[in-house]
Amino acid sequence: MSHGRGRLRAIALEVALSFAAIVSIAAEGANQAQRPICAIDMGSNSFKRIVGSFENGQYYQRSFERLTLGVGDDVARHGRISDPKLTDIEAALSAFKTACEKEGAAPVVAIGTSAFRDAPNGTRAVEIAAKLGIPMEIATERRESELAYLVGSLGQDGYAVIDNGSRSIELVAPEGGTLRYLVFNQGYRLAYETFFVAADDPAAASLAFRERLRQETLKVPFMKGKKKLVGVEFGEMVDVLFEPAALEGRVVTLQELQRKLHEITTSGATGFQALKTRKDIDRALPRLAVAAFLTEQFGYARIELTARELGAGLIIEAGRKTRYDLHE
Repeated sequence: MSHGRGRLRAIALEVALSFAAIVSIAAEGANQAQRPICAIDMGSNSFKRIVGSFENGQYYQRSFERLTLGVGDDVARHGRISDPKLTDIEAALSAFKTACEKEGAAPVVAIGTSAFRDAPNGTRAVEIAAKLGIPMEIATERRESELAYLVGSLGQDGYAVIDNGSRSIELVAPEGGTLRYLVFNQGYRLAYETFFVAADDPAAASLAFRERLRQETLKVPFMKGKKKLVGVEFGEMVDVLFEPAALEGRVVTLQELQRKLHEITTSGATGFQALKTRKDIDRALPRLAVAAFLTEQFGYARIELTARELGAGLIIEAGRKTRYDLHE
């Protein structure tokens, strides 16, 4: 048992030293172009390989790759990450690292989110990553919120950020010189399964989800009154339910969100069942409800969307010299 604890301490030390090395990149000088970093975002549903850099307040993304692994579903089904899924994780990380090396991106780092926090054997993924030479951290709610703010704001002050992942939603904004945050497990997959998948009445389903969200918004007055509301991971919402357009910097007004949600909630049982046959509606519909309700609840007339994913926060962080102080 003591040998196991010593091994985990060694892994933790390796991770800490590797991430310290990443942050030191920021000291190379503003006139020297950064070598791209490869960040592997190990989400609860999908893994993303992101290659990019952050210089002079600008984020540059060179490549992006997504792989659906369903770790969160696996944990929900087995109460842990199953052995076959751990094998899948190792194969995905190995392939991603090879691709990063071919692109000349270094270092290669990884971060796991809520499924890895929830799994009692989540550290097995850290061990697998370490064996492949990839420092991996399992993000706490605090850490995930910190990165979500960097992704949504690029480090600028005065933003309110909503990050709507598959299992959790992060709400984060600065207040009094620090970042305040709230994380709750009602991401799009959980929300769809809980409120929409078995429902016949779209209006009743939407109202039930709205009430669940309302309970959380009572805890986050710090989200109000900022200069901009930014949405992270809302791309599939607009891809499925709105007219095609470039995602980065796209602004969706509260009126547009409410109109689309009203169209769905008044479609009746037949229309609702037809809607639920559309590809990726499970990813899009809960996010529409979140965007419409929270934009209204927090007092904004619009929400601006970004194509950047959570893993990009590691790249942005490496280009900055300071980190935020966070409070719940």
